[in-house]
Amino acid sequence: MPMDFQILDADYEVVNDSGPVIRLFGRGADGKSVCCFVPDFEPYFYLKASGDLHAVARLIKDTFEQVKKVEIVEKFEPVGYQKTKKEMLRVTTRLPKDVPEIRDEILKIRDVLRAEGDWQVYESDILFRNRFLIDRALGGMVWVSAEGKPVDPVRYLGAGSAWRSRCENFACDSAVLASGLKRVENLAIAPLKYLAFDIECLPLDGGMPSPDVSPIIMISFSFEPEYKGHKTLILLAKPAAGMDGDVLSCMDETEMLNKFFEIICEYDPDIVAGYNHQDFDIPYITERVKALVAKGETINSVVGRDGSPIGYRKFGLITRTEMKGRVVVDALPLVRRAFSLKQYTLRAVSKELLSREKLDVPPLEMEEHWNDSGDKFRKFVDYARRDSELALELVLELRLLDKYIALAQVSGSLLQEIVDGGQTSMVETLLLREFGLKDRVILPKPGDELSAERYDMSSDLKGGEVLEPKKGLLENVLILDYKSLYPTIMMAHNLCYTTVVTRDRPDGKTIKPPSGGEFVPPEVFRGIVPSILEDLLNKRGDTKKRMKRTSDENEHRVLDATQLAIKILLNSFYGYSGYARARLYSLTLANAVTSFGRSNILNTRDLINGRIGKIVLRNSAALLLEEAGKLSPQDRIVELSVAYGDTDSVFVHCKAKGDLSLEEVSLVGNRLSEIVSASLPDPMELEFESVAKRALLIAKKRYALWLFEPRNSGWENKIKVKGMETVRRDWCELTSITLNRVLEFVLIEGDVDKAVEHVRKVVSDVRNLDPGKDAGIIEKLVLTRTLTRKADSYKNKQPHLTVAENLKKRTGIMPSIGTRIPFVITAGKGLFVDRAEDPDYVRENNVPIDVDYYVKKQILPPVERILEVFGVKMSSLDFDAKQKGLFDFEVKKPEAKKQEKSSSQKGTNGKILEKAPEEKARYSENGRVEQRSLFDF
Repeated sequence: MPMDFQILDADYEVVNDSGPVIRLFGRGADGKSVCCFVPDFEPYFYLKASGDLHAVARLIKDTFEQVKKVEIVEKFEPVGYQKTKKEMLRVTTRLPKDVPEIRDEILKIRDVLRAEGDWQVYESDILFRNRFLIDRALGGMVWVSAEGKPVDPVRYLGAGSAWRSRCENFACDSAVLASGLKRVENLAIAPLKYLAFDIECLPLDGGMPSPDVSPIIMISFSFEPEYKGHKTLILLAKPAAGMDGDVLSCMDETEMLNKFFEIICEYDPDIVAGYNHQDFDIPYITERVKALVAKGETINSVVGRDGSPIGYRKFGLITRTEMKGRVVVDALPLVRRAFSLKQYTLRAVSKELLSREKLDVPPLEMEEHWNDSGDKFRKFVDYARRDSELALELVLELRLLDKYIALAQVSGSLLQEIVDGGQTSMVETLLLREFGLKDRVILPKPGDELSAERYDMSSDLKGGEVLEPKKGLLENVLILDYKSLYPTIMMAHNLCYTTVVTRDRPDGKTIKPPSGGEFVPPEVFRGIVPSILEDLLNKRGDTKKRMKRTSDENEHRVLDATQLAIKILLNSFYGYSGYARARLYSLTLANAVTSFGRSNILNTRDLINGRIGKIVLRNSAALLLEEAGKLSPQDRIVELSVAYGDTDSVFVHCKAKGDLSLEEVSLVGNRLSEIVSASLPDPMELEFESVAKRALLIAKKRYALWLFEPRNSGWENKIKVKGMETVRRDWCELTSITLNRVLEFVLIEGDVDKAVEHVRKVVSDVRNLDPGKDAGIIEKLVLTRTLTRKADSYKNKQPHLTVAENLKKRTGIMPSIGTRIPFVITAGKGLFVDRAEDPDYVRENNVPIDVDYYVKKQILPPVERILEVFGVKMSSLDFDAKQKGLFDFEVKKPEAKKQEKSSSQKGTNGKILEKAPEEKARYSENGRVEQRSLFDF
């Protein structure tokens, strides 16, 4: 019977030194973990050489005992349009480690032969496991069906194997020696097992724990599904009576650590989760085990499915851990990528995203809690339990892995590589696969020197076109987006590494981008990258259709993650072409893409402003003037003008007599989409996305929109902001809250007066706050910055560094690098950076806040950038209810003019959207009112 399973991990093993055997780890649909051995796959690389290739092949075989065979093959070189293939050597070695050992030495044969020409090694730095997955069209999280026989891993690897002792602890439920292997199309996700853990160390005397002296005293687990009836389990490094059923007491730390590793192997998780456990928990456990073993303790630290021990590697500030056959998922970096938050402590993240509180025991009190035998000890245990619970909940409830699983399936990369941030590897895996199918080799990764040269060249890469906006507040603005702009440009113009003209020239015409360079048209040779993009685009379209048809919630979720993953991959190819560390780097290609994009948006602007100009609405149809013929009184003429454009989107202002309904504006949008798309080469397309009932355009890349998007039979509305402080983390929360409220008043209610009065109230509240009583306001004044390096590495004093040093003085613990430090600015005469303080300390000690700083540097400048469009000055906004000045009198509003009732628009929330009043107040510097039309700017 064939064994079907989903691939989680892959590596290789050497059997009795006779050759490598691929190992695929996964979980089957039956819930059993699997290790599949695949023999008879050999390591190889390519060599481009000159002269007599037969002589070169013989010399290589005679010189290097690692080489098993050398064959002459025909391949295309990596870059450039080529009419014919070139003879190269395919060098097969005995073991994977032989490839890096001889790849540089093999080039010296050129000197021995005194050969002319350029010699180059290709595809010599691809991990053996990845080479197998690429060549067999397999990958991470794909389903495979293995034909073969069950096998005992210990016997199969051989009695003399160095791995024998490890494999006696082999954790998989079953192992198979595959005689055949094929990919199976299956949407389902295997019944994966999730384990999260968190450790507690004893910071002696309140100091920072160190693994050589500070013991691990507690380890908490959370499981999904349960482990022996337990959702959670807490291990204690001391005996304790009267504890809950999920608390397991051990005699000492050594027994607890052995139990920790035993539970991991026994539970056999697929996903091992934690919060910052790659940077702290796993390295700490690893080093603590070493320290205890050095003292004569016996600890079996097996965590891998093959019996391999716990371990980690450091790459600069990045820590990578590996548990063979499992996927290590640190929720912290995944949350950082998915959510823009002020702080990323487990406490802040859990409260914000899960609405759950983290229990806290201050480091200075941990020793006291640990040595207690009553309520304090129980609180400490609950604190530990909650940490692992929250880590698992973040992964499961926020579905943090959905996107990464889909990316692995679509790209062919292993899930661990994707989770660790391997966007480059995803693109290169697809390229390697397709280049191989087209008999084309790929370059090795560039070294540091070449990467630095490319990085310097990147200043020559010009980005997308950004049009100057019509500044002010506009009604009825169409938002039109180019569907997958850069990928479709590459497809439409056949832009690829394989189509750029470098040496061979085609017989006919070439494609010449505005930026320069030449590319052959698809009828001469269809580029590999455009072919990949076309396949991805078609898959995304099919996936979206399946999403609409399915009524199964799980299937819909998987399909949605898949279409998102494809979108990410589609948009990665352009960025990869200009990435300095890419195997395939081409400034010519990258510039060609953006230059076509710039030309495209300018042509669209000219088409809408010039040739189209106006649209006639007649009987639910949108007609060009020439199509409409003679106009009747019932016709509605909509004047069009491009109000803004940025890279892949165009904002079109629609003006007509009387108010335009959302349906009428969408008619115009769909017709414009149709006309512009017809002018573009396939598969480029301009899509009608949404209507901004009101749009506030302030500057390039800085705007706010009240958007209405068509959804099923109705409309969904939301405020979208770009480039303003509502979405930037270097401003306090009160700035964001105030700005959002101001935008609601301006965009939704069309009432600048209310926006002004709201700001004045906020300012007054800040000027009169009491740190001891107004804890809510203090929380909203908190700023955060990331500690990016060690304290002595900062050239200049920074406010968050001041706070970090204060915390160290008070607690003995310096926050770790990468932590976002919260702080507020206190009152005083010292420098700004010296007056930064920990918010908790400010609240507890009733320290006065520098309200002038918050009013004049945090709240008013970004608010003024919005309200100055309506003539509002900062001086009219700085208000103190308890200290009225000469001009701080009540503003008497002019009598409102009668307004014509507009046709109502109803959003999906049922709220009636009325036309904004045309007359609103304009504030002068002293707070007096000048009459002016709201939209007349």
